[in-house]
Amino acid sequence: MLAQDEERQASLADCLNHAVGFASRTSKAFSNKQTVKQCGCSEVYLDCLQTFLPALSCPLQKDILRSGVRTFLHRMIICLEEEVLPFIPSASEHMLKDCEAKDLQEFIPLINQITAKFKIQVSPFLQQMFMPLLHAIFEVLLRPAEENDQSAALEKQMLRRSYFAFLQTVTGSGMSEVIANQGVENVERILVTVIQGAVEYPDPIAQKTCFIILSKLVELWGGKDGPVGFADFVYKHIVPACFLAPLKQTFDLADAQTVLALSECAVTLKTIHLKRGPECVQYLQQEYLPSLQVAPEIIQEFCQALQQPDAKVFKNYLKVFFQRARP
Repeated sequence: MLAQDEERQASLADCLNHAVGFASRTSKAFSNKQTVKQCGCSEVYLDCLQTFLPALSCPLQKDILRSGVRTFLHRMIICLEEEVLPFIPSASEHMLKDCEAKDLQEFIPLINQITAKFKIQVSPFLQQMFMPLLHAIFEVLLRPAEENDQSAALEKQMLRRSYFAFLQTVTGSGMSEVIANQGVENVERILVTVIQGAVEYPDPIAQKTCFIILSKLVELWGGKDGPVGFADFVYKHIVPACFLAPLKQTFDLADAQTVLALSECAVTLKTIHLKRGPECVQYLQQEYLPSLQVAPEIIQEFCQALQQPDAKVFKNYLKVFFQRARP
């Protein structure tokens, strides 16, 4: 691969990629670890892993090499199950070096697959790589781009979606302690990015994911024994997000994806009410809704709908509430 001629490098990379791709395709014959074992192929695939992974540290033609190895790892998670885990930390470290938006976007589904499949088994690994992954994501998202560069804007939008999908996988797999253990400052920064995703970016797919994350965190941390300061965060940031997002002009209530985001927003408010009880109703009645200049009779109506046991009633009401609130 260190050949001087770029054309030669490209053809070598292509050749290596075909070899890795061939190994990936043979694995399609197997549906799980058991079927691989029965055919006596486990050792072959473990040998392939050891042979292919060094390609991740090659500084040349890294896009094509990383792509091939990443696909192979996806297959090995299915075919070798926990036997693949010792290879993941080093592979991740290499894949996080010199990242572009596209690299991260393609790497995150691999981490999501591992997290959803192995859950608590990969907790130590996730704890360790959580902030390095987030720093790589934030670094790419904060890079300045030309104002009219549509493709850079789209790449950032897709990366943002991938980032929120990662947080959703972590919280939805019962791994919220991975976030909680990142230190107060980091936890706060992560939570703020989720609030921004719910409110500031006109992307209903990302907004929906953000509300799913928020309702899950409220469910896990929003009770009386939750982390110190989280109840304050609920009232200062999560409750306002549930109103500020749907009140934006870009939040199109005639769009199907946006309606799904609103539905998750309703779930978030219902979960806050479930965890905080009358205190939540009192806050809405006496502080937050009056601050938005909502008429007293509408406040009363809103709080009654929120307290309905049937979540669907509140979801339907919330859509009408925001349709009426639009100028």
